[in-house]
Amino acid sequence: MSTKQERARAEKLARQPVPASPAAWHAWFDGSAHPNPGRIGIGVLLSGPGGERVEISRRAGQGSSGDAEYLALIAALEKAVELGVAELLVYGDSQVVVQDVLVSPQAGAKALEEHRARVGQLMAALAQVNVRWVPRHRNGDADRLSQQAIRESAA
Repeated sequence: MSTKQERARAEKLARQPVPASPAAWHAWFDGSAHPNPGRIGIGVLLSGPGGERVEISRRAGQGSSGDAEYLALIAALEKAVELGVAELLVYGDSQVVVQDVLVSPQAGAKALEEHRARVGQLMAALAQVNVRWVPRHRNGDADRLSQQAIRESAA
């Protein structure tokens, strides 16, 4: 399969709904860079089947918006591993990152390969994980948390 075909397949997959069991956790991630590149803030919301709610809002150094999005995804996966989550459905509004995770390493963006490798390690530590794209308006909590991290770092 060519890189172009693989990216088209990933774009289609990124938008397909995933049926989740009642035991599944859900995670939303977002990253912000101000300016771009600049200070990075990440935001994550994890929601468990028993009503659990875990929020992450923190500075994550310097970098681009792609770095910010990937670092937010990494934070979501690290927390899921720490919590012993078996089934996880992850949502992000970055088409670049979601599609980059869904293609083979050979077809992924070279500039993001280090982040993609870390995501792959973390996903392998979970029994079942799916990553999907959502429009920005359906990712409000994670966006709020990433923006909060930027605001707090500027104060």
